[in-house]
Amino acid sequence: MLRYTVSGETTMKEYVDLVLRKANKRIDKETLFSKVEALIQKEDSSYELTEEDKDEIESVLEAGLDSYDYYVTPYGRYTLLSKTSYRKGKFRGNRVGEGNVTHFFTIHDKHGKPVTVEEKYKISKENTNGAIDGDYVLVDVFKDGKSARVEAVLSRRLDKITGTVVKVGNSFFLKPLDKKKQFVVISLEGQHIEGSIVTAKLLEQKSDNYYTGKVVDVFRARDDIHQDASLEAYKCGMPEGFSEKSLQQLETIPEEVEEEDKIGRLDLTSWDIISIDGKDTKDKDDCISYKKLPNGNTLVAVHIAHTPRYAPTGSPLHKDAFRKGNSYYYSGTVEPQYPSKISDGVCSLHEGVERLTKSILMEIDPSGTVVSRSLVPTVIKSRKSMTYEDVNKILDEGIVPKGYEEYVEPLTAMENLSTILWKRRRDRGAIEFEQLEPYFIYDKNGEPIDIGYRERGSAQSLIEEFMLLANVNVGEILTEAGIPCVYRIHGIPSLERLEAFLKLLDAVGYPFYYKASEIIERKELMQQLAYHVSCTGHLSDMLTTRLIECMSHASYSTELSEHYGTGFDIYVHFTSPIRRLADDTLSRIIDDCYFEQDPVKKEKAIAYWKEHAPEYAKQASEMEKVAEDVERSTFAMDTAKYMKKFVGKTFEATIVSLNSDTIEIQLDNLLLGRIRVSSLPGNYVYNKDTFTLLPFDEGPPFYLGDRIKVRLTSSNVDAKKVDFAFLEKLSENRIKDPSNSNEKVKSKARDELFKKNFKGN
Repeated sequence: MLRYTVSGETTMKEYVDLVLRKANKRIDKETLFSKVEALIQKEDSSYELTEEDKDEIESVLEAGLDSYDYYVTPYGRYTLLSKTSYRKGKFRGNRVGEGNVTHFFTIHDKHGKPVTVEEKYKISKENTNGAIDGDYVLVDVFKDGKSARVEAVLSRRLDKITGTVVKVGNSFFLKPLDKKKQFVVISLEGQHIEGSIVTAKLLEQKSDNYYTGKVVDVFRARDDIHQDASLEAYKCGMPEGFSEKSLQQLETIPEEVEEEDKIGRLDLTSWDIISIDGKDTKDKDDCISYKKLPNGNTLVAVHIAHTPRYAPTGSPLHKDAFRKGNSYYYSGTVEPQYPSKISDGVCSLHEGVERLTKSILMEIDPSGTVVSRSLVPTVIKSRKSMTYEDVNKILDEGIVPKGYEEYVEPLTAMENLSTILWKRRRDRGAIEFEQLEPYFIYDKNGEPIDIGYRERGSAQSLIEEFMLLANVNVGEILTEAGIPCVYRIHGIPSLERLEAFLKLLDAVGYPFYYKASEIIERKELMQQLAYHVSCTGHLSDMLTTRLIECMSHASYSTELSEHYGTGFDIYVHFTSPIRRLADDTLSRIIDDCYFEQDPVKKEKAIAYWKEHAPEYAKQASEMEKVAEDVERSTFAMDTAKYMKKFVGKTFEATIVSLNSDTIEIQLDNLLLGRIRVSSLPGNYVYNKDTFTLLPFDEGPPFYLGDRIKVRLTSSNVDAKKVDFAFLEKLSENRIKDPSNSNEKVKSKARDELFKKNFKGN
């Protein structure tokens, strides 16, 4: 049943949800029937609920119970799951069997705007109920509001797993390399070499955590001691390769744009179109163009690669792109979302060749306001592939590289416009963090040999502003047209983490005199806080990292919610379809629902994407986290590889984190390492209230931000750990301790040590 309201179609599920949301207590079916009827009668006073309608409501309730959106008591009373102690979320396990579950939900701020918020619950080992890292679970939250118990595993995306072959009797099993999946038992088919590292495809689930598997890839024999970056990436869950059907489909794809593909597309091949990318970029998703109009306004166009033509929805290549969710960049290499024939070839917007694109054309007045816009299918030919390095020479240094002479004026004009756009975003509350990011330079064998630093020049800022502008306007066009979207959403920061961060700022002598709740509510205060942190000298990098950790994790959703970081109410990812599933999905939605002229086909397409877009959003969010894990883990491995040649050398470093076991340090080259507390002379105790590691017999105290001299003692590539020995303090960043907390903690620790030694004697 569908009822029509001023906002469009309202389904029976939406009526049921509204009733349950407004109800101040749990209600039975008969009460639900009457409340739904009363709700519909506000639009149609003559309406009476039929038996068919009641059957539909019962179906909605059954489906809601199956999906754990609703909860029913033993007495047959219904409510939303969100009104109970139960929550749904992703389980992230650790190596000892514990973990946490992150639950995302939507609230409305005082202005009525929906914002996405996250809650995180700790799960002890005995309360995991067989859940493993990556499971989507139902949890029951305890009264403390911070811990929970897994009630059920709702879904498990476990297709392939990498591990070591072990032999038990005459049978072979796979021991997962990922310690967070060590509780999964996998029985392998056939005979194998004990000790070899393989990837197995899981065939059948025999019981909760017991599977049968088939070996599909062998990485190394047992006597090969080297662990390469690809193996490390697969351990993190990176999907590998392409199916045989995809490779067969690839053979049918043309090398260049065919004439029939241009039909119905706006021909922009005569336009002055350029791309600006890193010097090693091969998968060029986007190009831009700029033109001054007679009325004083500017026409800015962003042109985006068209993937669906070569990987139609439901085709093997599209299924592989869905499975992968992203391209994965690590250790100087890439595992692409699409094969190179597409990603580096017929879809990539290379200089001088025709390419199929979608273009967002925007007329912008001198204040930076978009006064008109259109989203159209196009064919383009890039006039020049530029690099960030060369464009930065023009814009930041006044040096014109050869071949760029005719582009100096338009590039300068585009930079001026990007500055205006940034100021408008800043006024809306956009937050920007200043942080230098290191990266490795590799030799031909993939070994890290040097360190570089990603700097944010004018070219990077220019492209970022134009891409943001494109993403916002495409999202607004589709939303205004009533077309389903995959939105990029970013919830408000964690109040608890922000309060802890403000406490840290005060302790290290850089207090910020606003409450966390005020900062979250007023975006200009968050901007001021980010700037304040950037002015803390040698502590700025460490404190910026801590502040970023206070932010919510951005994700994808079909439910419209603001993007806190950018300051936009509507935001999508549109500009990178070659290497991101969300952008690729939006490209398909645009083709099927916005460009489609046949009203019947269009209606069917909208219904299809309303149903299926949520699973694309979920997959894009999940695989983005896998990509982050791959990047983080392989960077740690490369750090250990790079530092091996410096064992025995001394370095200067800053203390960036402390606990009772480890002092984490950042070298002046921005790489991280650790000092084991057990390697220090004497006994130490950690005071979490003052972020201080305290000696209670001999040795110096250690504070966040201390500058110290260290010696590299070991660099373990397999463990991805770089260990240092403390040599001396260079400067001390003494922590404020008005309540004398440190002395109290030391005194208590001394007493406990004395009692322990006394009992031992």
